[in-house]
Amino acid sequence: MDFRTRCARGTGAVSDIGRPLAPPIVTASTFEFRSQQDVESYYGEGRGWLYSRYENPTVRAAERFLADLEGSDDAALFSSGMAAVSTTVLALVRAGERVAVQREIYGGTVALFRDVLSRLSIETTWLGLDEIARLTPERLAGCRMLWLESPTNPALRIVDLRAAAAAASAAGALAVVDGTFATPALQRPLELGCDVVVHSGTKYLGGHSDVTAGAVAARSDLVAAIAASRRSLGGTADPFAAFLLQRGMRTLSVRMTAHEEGAAAVARFLEEHEKVRRVHWPGLATHPDHAIARRQMSGFGGMVSFEVEGGAAGAERVHDRLRLFVKAASLGGVESLVSIPSRMSHRGLDGPELERSGVTPGMLRLSVGLESPGDLVADLGEALG
Repeated sequence: MDFRTRCARGTGAVSDIGRPLAPPIVTASTFEFRSQQDVESYYGEGRGWLYSRYENPTVRAAERFLADLEGSDDAALFSSGMAAVSTTVLALVRAGERVAVQREIYGGTVALFRDVLSRLSIETTWLGLDEIARLTPERLAGCRMLWLESPTNPALRIVDLRAAAAAASAAGALAVVDGTFATPALQRPLELGCDVVVHSGTKYLGGHSDVTAGAVAARSDLVAAIAASRRSLGGTADPFAAFLLQRGMRTLSVRMTAHEEGAAAVARFLEEHEKVRRVHWPGLATHPDHAIARRQMSGFGGMVSFEVEGGAAGAERVHDRLRLFVKAASLGGVESLVSIPSRMSHRGLDGPELERSGVTPGMLRLSVGLESPGDLVADLGEALG
């Protein structure tokens, strides 16, 4: 079945008999049993529902929907993207083990590995994109996990996921990918050999800037381990958030097509502008990873970053002069957003860390929404002028 059809028709409903067209929101925190025998059936056979921190019918429906879109055995939902990230690592990596982490990733994930997991005796080996491009099993020897992000935030570099996953597999390491920017509409890492894909559902999966959620998709044994840790850590998604996430995923395919249309127009305009030093969008032939993107993605996405003349002061001037682009954190909603990564998403990184992550003082990040591409280009033209 075509991906667009799977989005539009999938509800992830737990029951196929008399199922509602829109998934119901089950807000109950606890569930009634008829007898102790029913309780034993729940614990022994996994039948029924017990407590919504463990699992919930609305949350489960959204998990099954996402698993179908990713082509995975199963999925697990969380209260935020960082809850999904942290729970995945804590579930699959033990104290004393080592994780190889791509340097060019979201600032919040950098802080997790640098400031939190290091205190739990989880060792981090940082790898630049150049090292990942020539990754060998020997380089990953002794690693439990390889953490990747593609496209990267905010420089939009692309990792050859098939090659990286093959190196990780040969070394006995799990390949985990943050696929937030691409979504399963444009890239499905599990089909490229990766073991786990993580999403901030707050972004494109939800798609309307009205839900905070995270998600993980993988084979069933890995999801079971992650879900077990979720029970203890408490980062389970709220049923209403799961409902909104499911609603968003039903329009994911058509939204990503429109986001990309706008991003293409914006990127090509910026590439020709005299006050723009560099444009980062994998759909441009000048992008260093354009060939990889064409090979492993079905589209180039709605995120664009660019660097202006004048460094930090120049970026601030353009940022403040924009009128149609909303000045806000996050991304992936119907409205276009703008931010300065060095002073927002990656604010917690020092100078060398910013440089290694591909973040420059004069960089702005755009989340291109669903407005008319012509209006967005006009707004950028006025701000740059």
